[in-house]
Amino acid sequence: MDHLYVNTTRASKLKVDFDISFHDIPCNILSLDAFDDTGSPQKDAIHEIYKHRLSTLGEKQGFPERQELGNSVQTEAQLEQLSTEEAIEADKLKVVVEKPEGCGNCYGAGAIGQCCSTCDDVKQAYARIGWRFKPHGISQCASEAFIANMKEQFAEDGGCQLYGSLELNQGSGHFHIAPHKKLHQTAGSIGGAQALGLFNLMDLISFTFDQFNVSHTINTLSFGENFPGITSPLDGQSRRVQDTHGMYQYYIKVVPTRYKALYSSAAIESNQYSVTEHMSHLSPGSGRGLPGVYFHYELSPIQALFEERRGGLLGFITSVCAIVGGTFSVMGLVDMVLGYVFKCCFKSEML
Repeated sequence: MDHLYVNTTRASKLKVDFDISFHDIPCNILSLDAFDDTGSPQKDAIHEIYKHRLSTLGEKQGFPERQELGNSVQTEAQLEQLSTEEAIEADKLKVVVEKPEGCGNCYGAGAIGQCCSTCDDVKQAYARIGWRFKPHGISQCASEAFIANMKEQFAEDGGCQLYGSLELNQGSGHFHIAPHKKLHQTAGSIGGAQALGLFNLMDLISFTFDQFNVSHTINTLSFGENFPGITSPLDGQSRRVQDTHGMYQYYIKVVPTRYKALYSSAAIESNQYSVTEHMSHLSPGSGRGLPGVYFHYELSPIQALFEERRGGLLGFITSVCAIVGGTFSVMGLVDMVLGYVFKCCFKSEML
């Protein structure tokens, strides 16, 4: 028996179980974060999150690692803040990025009297004489060299399986998978303090886009306990993005559901959900956000009740009568067909 009624008693938390595979993003640059409907981080959310590295064929490699909630970057404004903080830190540490003064060095590749004031000048000088160009050790190319080192550090073949559970605030909000802050925190990574101040804002934005293809498969996504007959519309769904400029958003309507089995005294409190989705194609520098996968959820004020009940005596008698009547009708039809067949056969023999 199914019923719908207004939900007047709500639990304080909404449990989310998830298992999502990202085909082209290394585990070390993925971050999971959760926010409420006011845009504030759900720092007190109970969570158990794991990452497991995947090969290019989607096979698990190594052992899973437990992760903490938070530390994601979702907007270009946050990247600008990171860039500003790095510049301030560089100023405190008295880090100075050397810039050529006067006639820049061409590092042996230039003609007599040629000046190489920019990184492009050095590249052109190398290309003219057929030398292989590397930005490392060239003062005009300090930023390019640092970006190349960063790409080497974070570049991994394969992807990442992100799975676990969250207990989020009831009502509405969202949780998302986005770039990790450490992808942009240059201090203490490659080059230490000497690396600070090499990135400008557009370098940070472009670097983030280049590393984050949000193609993914949702292995499972559920809100609450499973019960007989429940279906999750996103289970086993894959979404493929052809470039690194995608933001995928799921809008989920969660319906509280109570299931009570026939011979069970306790009911299962769970949830069902429906979903719509939207993929945005972003451009670096547009201010529309960074690549990521977002799950926006909203709790319905209506609750569903699924209850198994045994029929009464009147229902049993009605069912028996229906079975007997159906059997009698079928046997009558069979008798009529057989009589017609025998009659036709008898006439043919007489002739």
